[in-house]
Amino acid sequence: MGCKQSENPIMAKAFHHNLYFSEVMDEIPYFESKEDSLIFMEQYVNEWILRQTLLALAKQKLTQKEQNFSSQVQQYNEQLLMEAFLQKISRDSLLFTVPLNEIELHCETPSEYREMVKLNYIKLSNPSKLYKKIKELFFAENDRMKAIAQMELLCADTIEYYLDDEHWFFTDILEKEFPFSLSNERGVENKEKLDFLQDKNRYLVLILDRKQQLQPKNSLDDKKILQSLLQQQKKIEFIKNYQDSLVKKALLEKKAIKYPVVY
Repeated sequence: MGCKQSENPIMAKAFHHNLYFSEVMDEIPYFESKEDSLIFMEQYVNEWILRQTLLALAKQKLTQKEQNFSSQVQQYNEQLLMEAFLQKISRDSLLFTVPLNEIELHCETPSEYREMVKLNYIKLSNPSKLYKKIKELFFAENDRMKAIAQMELLCADTIEYYLDDEHWFFTDILEKEFPFSLSNERGVENKEKLDFLQDKNRYLVLILDRKQQLQPKNSLDDKKILQSLLQQQKKIEFIKNYQDSLVKKALLEKKAIKYPVVY
């Protein structure tokens, strides 16, 4: 027993709970330096102690009714189940093919000066256990290459990320993908840091540089992005129509009944 404890020592104790070294090691990402690993471990232990303290206080101060989240958990599980099903039935990309003539209908022809940016971005689910560490690395001013190497390991579980510093993108095209503006309305030069939260997603954006370029709208890259957006729109319409048909079918087959609303 003594040997086991020495191989897996206790890192912290709080309110009759123990945090063991192996538990911390299971959570720690790869870091090149021992110093970075120790910083992460220190943060993890502090957060664990805070979590145990808050849980203990919540159990002590809240009534049994206030502690009962069974209905919320059920709703969350049901939502995940429905989303998984809808993703499965809409997985076939051939259902959402966009022909060339449909893309051309949405195209414009005039040339104009268009804003371009170099940027990195990370899209995380919210909440995310990795958010705090990724944000710290993402907005690091010194040694960007080292930070990017660590982020690429951490970003394996994120929804989407782009960490290349070499390519330019048209701002108006990116704004079709992001739920916020990237335009340089405030006149901020070069590096800009954006931390944007929308519903279940959090976006971290680092704008590295900007420029204006005379360019015709709807280049080949524009059309590819437009095609992707139209496909996504078709997918959304497909799911909505499918859901509507399910309701109609359930009512028609008497598997569901709607009663008149009485005030």
